[in-house]
Amino acid sequence: MALEFGPLLRVYRQYWSLTQREMAELLCISQPVYSRIERGERPVSMKALQRVADASGISIQTLIMAHLLLDENLDAIANGSADPAQKSLLELAEKHRGSFPASFKDGAALGLLLTGIPE
Repeated sequence: MALEFGPLLRVYRQYWSLTQREMAELLCISQPVYSRIERGERPVSMKALQRVADASGISIQTLIMAHLLLDENLDAIANGSADPAQKSLLELAEKHRGSFPASFKDGAALGLLLTGIPE
């Protein structure tokens, strides 16, 4: 199963006020290809994710965890079975969501991107 990182890259790009062209340059791809990634029409390589991680000073693990904390993924987790791993993700989301107003879309993912994974 491949994870779709397009929505997370969009959150990252919008927070840092980057254009799609600037984000594409960071990933060493064309803007049309980047646009397809954001829309979920094309996967992003781990090499490209590593470029994002390196540019922002965060780890790949943080990017993957932030992806799990996107609102759409949290909704799916909350509606699923309540196993210990899912409960831990929901608790982590609540911790990071607190940095933003309740109506802020993807606040948990962005909060994690800004603070990193707790040790």
